[in-house]
Amino acid sequence: MTNGERFSSMLMSTISTVQTEPELIDLAEDLRVSPIFKDLTDDEFDEAVNLALETIKVSFGESFSIEANEKHKSWFDNYYKDLGVTRWDRYDDYLKNQKNFEPKVRQAMKENLFKITDLLGNPNGDNFKRKGLVVGDVQSGKTANYVGLMNLATDAKYKLIIVLTGTTNTLREQTQIRIDEGLGRGTNGKGVKAIRNAQYKDFRDPVYLTSPDDDFKASSRKNFGLSLESTNTPIIIVTKKNVSSLKNIYNWLEEYSKKQNNTQIDSSVLLIDDEADFASVNTKKEDDNPTAINSSIREILELFTKSSYIGFTATPYANIFIDPKSEDDMFGQDLFPKDYIYILGESSEYVGVQSIFSDDEEVAINKKMLIPLSKEEVSTYLPLKHKKHDMFTTLAPSMIDAINLFLISNVIRDFKEQTTSHRSMLFNVSRFTDMHQHIKVVVNEYLEKVKRDVRLYGKLDSDEALTHNSIISLKSSYEKYYNDLDTQYTFDEILCNMNDSIYRIHTAIVNKDSKEVDYLLNEDEGERVIVIGGFALSRGLTLEGLTISYYWRNSVMYDSLLQMGRWFGYRNGYKDLCKIFMERDVISDFKFIAMATQELKEDLEINSKRGLTPLQFGIKVRSGQVGLIITARNKMRNGEKITARVNYSKAIIETLTFSVLDSEHNQKNKKIIQNFVEEHKSKITTSLDSSKRRANKVKGIPDVPKYEIIKLIENYIVEPGSKFDPNLIRNWLLENNDAQLDKWDVVFPTGELEETGTNFDYGNGIIGNSSLRKVYVFKEDGVVKRDRSRLGSPNDGRFGLSSSEIELVKSWHTSKKTIPQIEYFDERLERKPLLAVYSVKPYTEEDSSLKEQINRITEPISLLSIGIPDLGGKSKYVNYTVNKIYQDKETEKEEE
Repeated sequence: MTNGERFSSMLMSTISTVQTEPELIDLAEDLRVSPIFKDLTDDEFDEAVNLALETIKVSFGESFSIEANEKHKSWFDNYYKDLGVTRWDRYDDYLKNQKNFEPKVRQAMKENLFKITDLLGNPNGDNFKRKGLVVGDVQSGKTANYVGLMNLATDAKYKLIIVLTGTTNTLREQTQIRIDEGLGRGTNGKGVKAIRNAQYKDFRDPVYLTSPDDDFKASSRKNFGLSLESTNTPIIIVTKKNVSSLKNIYNWLEEYSKKQNNTQIDSSVLLIDDEADFASVNTKKEDDNPTAINSSIREILELFTKSSYIGFTATPYANIFIDPKSEDDMFGQDLFPKDYIYILGESSEYVGVQSIFSDDEEVAINKKMLIPLSKEEVSTYLPLKHKKHDMFTTLAPSMIDAINLFLISNVIRDFKEQTTSHRSMLFNVSRFTDMHQHIKVVVNEYLEKVKRDVRLYGKLDSDEALTHNSIISLKSSYEKYYNDLDTQYTFDEILCNMNDSIYRIHTAIVNKDSKEVDYLLNEDEGERVIVIGGFALSRGLTLEGLTISYYWRNSVMYDSLLQMGRWFGYRNGYKDLCKIFMERDVISDFKFIAMATQELKEDLEINSKRGLTPLQFGIKVRSGQVGLIITARNKMRNGEKITARVNYSKAIIETLTFSVLDSEHNQKNKKIIQNFVEEHKSKITTSLDSSKRRANKVKGIPDVPKYEIIKLIENYIVEPGSKFDPNLIRNWLLENNDAQLDKWDVVFPTGELEETGTNFDYGNGIIGNSSLRKVYVFKEDGVVKRDRSRLGSPNDGRFGLSSSEIELVKSWHTSKKTIPQIEYFDERLERKPLLAVYSVKPYTEEDSSLKEQINRITEPISLLSIGIPDLGGKSKYVNYTVNKIYQDKETEKEEE
């Protein structure tokens, strides 16, 4: 270890005592005067301080919980304070010293897990049956959290802990290995067992009834001689969501209870359900018996006098549609989280759906990560809907770009001295295992050609070497996608060092038949791999050091799309190198899901603050994206009309999908607006625009009665399946009699486009420049989508507010440079709802047969946006079912 590395290590070990930059610098200066650092250079000092500064800048969003009404007696803090040295202490040491978790990350994890352990129920107290759900983010350290929870549950004397992983052996094996390391197993010297601290010497290993190689079998229980009631050694089972394995567990426990002459086991079980929205949810009709996996879980829980079920998921859509009243004499209560839902706050270092796909410029820090794929280009080489036995022989140009970037990123990470870190590339382009083999052959062929050309580069005349196609291709990819990197490395420098960085890169398949990736095997020098797969890459499996993702798939479900996002996670030190190749429609879907997911969490938080329980409120899940459903239809089984419930309180609803070629519809919509203006011409004013910067104030119509807004919405023509659903909006407005909805403000925002013929004119002086809006073709009949998930700008929420009200909103959000539009509809303002009429000239940059027609359009298209204020607990929900358009799309299938 160099002097600089030693100084940095010692500084990092003490920064938990500081919170601010000046405090950190004082600490570093005090440390530097030590005689052991007398030879420390200024550069080494600065580098260590900068690294430490990045650490203390980490922040976390607020975590919160929604709990049942009955008084849950808090118990864990009082219990824990008398324990002395705990397994949690050892696990915290492991996270700090082996996994390099930063102090604030460990502190946030501790606070959350102590609260969650309390919610599990006290295994040393009265009998209980508790069910809860923890909602985190995809690839956000979920496994580290529930392994931490297992340590705390062991400290609390839970006797049996069962962990349900996904449905694949690959994921079960990976999960078992992580639990073994984090909870302690054997003498392999890995994980917590590698910590040399005499305080932990008396901890006995748990009794594991499964291993990385073996799931729970009928024979697994033969040598079990412990008493579940009195054992002081935790018993651990890590099993797939597989009927056979779960039945084996149930049969063992049932046999055990009979031997004790009891109908129930007088002991405690903690059942942790990883990816709780997947496979565990009962998909049978209400009057039918539950699915085998669902019923097996419920049967196991019913065998114990003290049972705690806790689901972990990043996509809770299926879980919230479970019927909370469903109970069966044989199977017990269904798995609805009746006792609590706990939402984990998001770390500022986490790269997630919001930071990649949000339209908020301040939130979407990683918008350069996205590289849109041309459907026309990729389909020439691999159709999106291909068959099982189709062939694949040639890489699409964008696939070559993706591979090239992965190769280049390896060199840059080596320059950054991240030499032993794992690096992965994802190729998720097919669900067929046969196709995975074809893709591997073609990718391998290209990879080996590049390796050869790079290897020979230094042995050839430089001019001659630069004529090789692969070298030309590498340079082209670098200039297209990495030319703006904040780095001093030129392409020539990268090329000269590439051989050492890429010679170990290989391709590997991960699917139901194959697992060719082993990060542990290459732990010392770091695995460098291009991973090809499908379904197995979409649920729970972690691709270490994922840098480049090539995603050419189609799903109609929110949860499937989010789970396929293996690119979410922590990318400290190489976030600028990460790229995601994705088709435009899927980007649009992810943008929509980003909004839906954020709104779901906001709705949960609001109801938490109002003191409502999981049973008392319907959960709002935004619907309406063309072609998307919330989760698989068989998971939304709670009655035909209760597929979902919608509440537009504090919502922005916009026409983002529209036709550019149907001039008849567009003219009718314009005429509807003109007639509306004519009817209200006496009330036209500029008073709704309190902006001090705009010279030409936006005109509007204040205090329009609700019934006239409903009439306007009913007459307005929208594309089938549009998020702006006139019938649904109408029904919701009719159901809600709140006086705050009785009067509306209507505004006509002006754009910046001043080209001849692009002005809008609705009569009576309401005239102005149209707004230029980027779109892409959604259907070949001329239906397009807005390229972003918002029609207007964040400041458009200010219309209808006074200057003092706008300043008030700013005072609530001082930490934000850009205040989201929705925040101008805060409950505290008690404002009127707002309808904005946008006049849009569309244009596109994509290569489409309609490009020329779209870009020639000059007649503005009238689009509507509605902003509803937060009505608090006064708002009603309306039920809706999945639109017929959804029935034509395939649901996500497992790989074949």
